Amino acid sequence: MRKDASARQASAGKTVEQELTEEAEGSRFAINMKVSAYVPCYNGRSTILETVQSIHDQTVPAAEIFVIDDGSTDGSGDVSGVKVIRLKSNEGRGAARARAMVEAQHELVLGCDATLALDRRFLENALRWFRSERVAAVFGWIKDAAKPTAANRWRGRHLFQSQLTQEETHFASLATGCFVVRKSAVQEVGGFNPALRAGEDADLGQRLLGAGFDVVFDPTLFACSYSVNSVWEVLERYARWNTPRGMGVRDYLRQINYALKVMVAADLRAKDFLGAGISLLSPHYQFWIRR
Repeated sequence: MRKDASARQASAGKTVEQELTEEAEGSRFAINMKVSAYVPCYNGRSTILETVQSIHDQTVPAAEIFVIDDGSTDGSGDVSGVKVIRLKSNEGRGAARARAMVEAQHELVLGCDATLALDRRFLENALRWFRSERVAAVFGWIKDAAKPTAANRWRGRHLFQSQLTQEETHFASLATGCFVVRKSAVQEVGGFNPALRAGEDADLGQRLLGAGFDVVFDPTLFACSYSVNSVWEVLERYARWNTPRGMGVRDYLRQINYALKVMVAADLRAKDFLGAGISLLSPHYQFWIRR
């Protein structure tokens, strides 16, 4: 966590009673906040019910829950007990999130991807950050809890990076797998770009930071992924996360270098030889679909 010297000294001088009082005040603040919660979904029938249930199960309840069905063809928008907004066709992640911000009735908005299930205290812990008006968004990490197939092991290591020691970070690059955002701040900077099919979260985060807001990564916040992916699905996801706006020859060469020096090395340390094969394939797959 980045703190100046005076903040560190103040924290060090707190008594146990003061810390417990602050924790209680944070809990009361969270309970009194009204939150809209949404799930963007495209063909997520196998997991969306668990996602919605994880929002229902939060220790601090959301005031409303709705699904943005981005043109699904597998019936994943047929979720009972919550409002479902159906887009006529698959318009992409930017359009789905932009529509969610329009539909949300409250100032704070929780988003959770349809492949994830939130930790029960996710919302309670996230809301404490919004006591500061400077905070526009807070997000957490993804814990891979699925069956450890080769593709899922690779996903956990290189996409979710669940093995890394997580540190609280301010002015972070926004990721929207599981997050809470201040609606007025999003509106102030122009909202999610509906034209972006990928990279819409990093794009919004950059504009929030440019406007002087804080975007926080909080390692106490997490959601679990229970879905099982194929090799092609994790490669597509990796490309979407890392090269959303295309890939030139220089990018291709850099990705090859990174795959060899970082990704394959991590796979071999884990004695995951199948994972090393996926890492070697990754830059070529990205270049093929992003060139």
